[in-house]
Amino acid sequence: MVIEQDESDSFKQRKGIAMDILPKYTGVPTDDEIKPKEKPWQRVLYEMSRKGKHLYEAVDAIPSPYIVLLLGAYFLLGYLTQLVEDELPTPLRDSDINRDTTDRVSEESSWRYLYEIMGEEPRVCGTEYHLNKTRDMKAIVDRIAVNANQNVRTDWQIVTGDYFLKSAAPFVSYYDRASNIAALLEGESGFHGNGTIGSSILVNCHYDSVPYALGASDNVIFCAAMAETLARMSKRIKKLKHNIIFLFNGAEENPLQGSHGFLQHPWSKGVTTLVNLDSAGSNGKATIFQVTDPRILSAYKAAVTRPSAQSLGEFLFSSGVIPSDTDFRIFRDFGDIHGVDIAFTKWGNLYHTRFDRPEYIRPGVLQWAGDMLLGLLTQLADRDDIGHKVPPVGAVYYDYLNWFVVWQSPALSLLVDAAAILAALVSTAHYVWLVGPRLSTVRELACAVAGRVAALLIGAGVAGLITLLMVATTVQLRYLSRPWLVVALYWVPYLVSAVTASHLYDSWRSRKSGLNRSIRTLQAMTGTRVVLTVLLSVSMCVPSLATARYALSVPLLMTSVTSLVTSSVVRTVRLKAYQHLVLECVVSLPCVMFTMSLALRLNALLLPTVARSASANPDLVVAAVNVALAAVVSAAVSGVELLFSRRRLWLSLAGLGAAAAALALTPLEPYAVSVPSVQRHYWFHTQITTYNINGEQTDQTTGVFVSRQDAYTTERVLQALKTKGIHLNTRTDFEEDCERHVYCNLPLYRPSFARNLARGLFLYTGGPTATDPPAGLKLSSRSCVGDTCVYSFTMTGTAHNLITLLPSEGVTLTGWTLSSPASPSTQWGGRPLYVIFHSVATYTEPFEPFVFNVTLNVGAALGGGEALRLSLHAHRLHHPHQYSAEYAALLHSMPDYFNVASILTFRNNYVF
Repeated sequence: MVIEQDESDSFKQRKGIAMDILPKYTGVPTDDEIKPKEKPWQRVLYEMSRKGKHLYEAVDAIPSPYIVLLLGAYFLLGYLTQLVEDELPTPLRDSDINRDTTDRVSEESSWRYLYEIMGEEPRVCGTEYHLNKTRDMKAIVDRIAVNANQNVRTDWQIVTGDYFLKSAAPFVSYYDRASNIAALLEGESGFHGNGTIGSSILVNCHYDSVPYALGASDNVIFCAAMAETLARMSKRIKKLKHNIIFLFNGAEENPLQGSHGFLQHPWSKGVTTLVNLDSAGSNGKATIFQVTDPRILSAYKAAVTRPSAQSLGEFLFSSGVIPSDTDFRIFRDFGDIHGVDIAFTKWGNLYHTRFDRPEYIRPGVLQWAGDMLLGLLTQLADRDDIGHKVPPVGAVYYDYLNWFVVWQSPALSLLVDAAAILAALVSTAHYVWLVGPRLSTVRELACAVAGRVAALLIGAGVAGLITLLMVATTVQLRYLSRPWLVVALYWVPYLVSAVTASHLYDSWRSRKSGLNRSIRTLQAMTGTRVVLTVLLSVSMCVPSLATARYALSVPLLMTSVTSLVTSSVVRTVRLKAYQHLVLECVVSLPCVMFTMSLALRLNALLLPTVARSASANPDLVVAAVNVALAAVVSAAVSGVELLFSRRRLWLSLAGLGAAAAALALTPLEPYAVSVPSVQRHYWFHTQITTYNINGEQTDQTTGVFVSRQDAYTTERVLQALKTKGIHLNTRTDFEEDCERHVYCNLPLYRPSFARNLARGLFLYTGGPTATDPPAGLKLSSRSCVGDTCVYSFTMTGTAHNLITLLPSEGVTLTGWTLSSPASPSTQWGGRPLYVIFHSVATYTEPFEPFVFNVTLNVGAALGGGEALRLSLHAHRLHHPHQYSAEYAALLHSMPDYFNVASILTFRNNYVF
């Protein structure tokens, strides 16, 4: 190899020795010529005996084309990490285990439960099919109870209640006759003599579904695992120490009403801890992502052989980055019941779509879920410390490639973070000692830190500019059907730009520092650790990041420890550049795989989430997150690029960048039924009617409101209409309506949907088929005493309704007949707006009218005029047989990649 100029210049100063005054000798035989038959081990001993003098000698560079091979090797490692992540246990058949086995589950048996619970239609609360499947669910637990060796009690709870849900879009949730199926496996705690229940573990799933999905993964997969676990545990000969309550929740999608209803059940009074099971995906291993009772983490760690837990998910969930909720919130906030929240997150593109079907669940998923649950509950139910409740305690936890779980209390986590910072400082001091503890060493290290920051910012800047160019010229969301595209679209531009910037900076500094290639590599890697140390130190000052900091502290701790090894080897043994590269890559492998695992899991959750966020520029969010992930993953080896030659480096990197640019500018279709990856739609076939204070109709509009769900909702619907030759009057701008009317005078299912109203699409068509009796609300009576008036209303129509109440200026709503306090959900026009979500959660025929009272303090403001504006949004969620012919034809004309959640809605606006 030819030594580059920057290496030959590096002989100017070494440890205070002026190398240019050393005599030059010619004709002297080299070491290799003197000892041509020297053994490799003898050569190593010889190099070690030189006591580090080789640190001041030039190191030949690795040819630049090999850097492309290195990047390719790491991309391959990412794929191998994905394979490790996706590994599932071998499914067991009934014939593989004894019928009375209590320590293993049968996937074959679990599949039978899944099909029996799921049925053939969506199980929407308030529908007749949901009622039929509730009966089937009760029959399943009764059958298990009859065949059990232990005492199993079962119950069908039907409950009515309400509560105020404090979410990003708060509202009062009222449920009428919500159904829950519960089975209690009695332990030694049993029931007390006075009839009260002893210490109990609660495990919860939900068997209801959204209207447009069978819900195989959300959440029948866990209900099937619970049924199989109950069946196995009921065969035990010896009782467990504590009761276990298996709650098959019938109203989670409603939302979160079944869990609140169970808090009225007598069995809930003995619950000491909770295992909540849900889904935002369809495959892989379900992940623990919320913890308020670390006792379960301890049991989980002991019982589960392939664990999956990430408190980073807790940060994403609690911060609202992931806009969703589970029953865990209800048990925590209203029942003071604490525990863990576990959910599937892989294949999130199937979540809440028509493709949430059994055929997309991979073999082994049910086996893992059942083995996990059986092991966890068995471990928990025999622990002495589960006999009582504990105050909620947070935790920081993560698994390493599903091999083992690490969990710490928040206080211990702070100490670990501090230990990572201390290790980084020690590794930095070790580098300074290696090169020579003098001011010039510290100055060059500071320059290296600046170079690392510059490379990071340039890499991020270039990736950002390319993303803006893609958003402006191509199609967003392409990664939805091809998740691997995030590597080409965001990781490659970042890495290529950062490496280029790193080499340009090094070319300048190397002429000034005179350090050889290996030392400059160690210097750059030390600089990277200094940057991570600063970032971790800053994040420790932000309490909300407590559950996410390990994404920085673990890589920092690992790289700091391994740097002591690599720098010691480099100091002791003269390594060629490729040997140094191999050493760094090998010792960093555990860290790289850990961070790659985090990146894979975060993207599995992030990509489907942004696709349904209604954001105009979802690619900007994905780009920002993936550039950050690329920086964290590459941090373990950031600096090794300096071991490569700069000669023709631009050619090697340009080829890689050109390939990425070609993909970046290719307008690939984001949606594909074959994957499947669909475009989500909410369509409201609606009739909007307005009445004046005398009850006279003043306005009526009918049509289909298409709520914006992603960047292309409106565009794709209009395009489909044009392709099919369907000509309808349309409207897309509702900003003015949103200023003049509550919720833009458009149909609204839940308050969280309101953020998408102004950018929706309205197709003017005929109205939906009328309900029987007609959906409506009337004032039954009004009585006033002084300034206080009580209005009594009667509502008829459908099983799912949203009611908004807006008192007039100067009028105060002081109370109502609901048990929840009369708290406003939001403000509109400077006035408090009250929102009630009402549902009949178990089918009855006919639906009984909903009667409620509202108490207003009208003062002198009324003056015979209006006191209250009230709107009723009446919804039929799953009634395809009641679609009008026009609407059915319209739906049928849409592309296959549309996943349409179709709701028949009547919005009536009243003045009282």
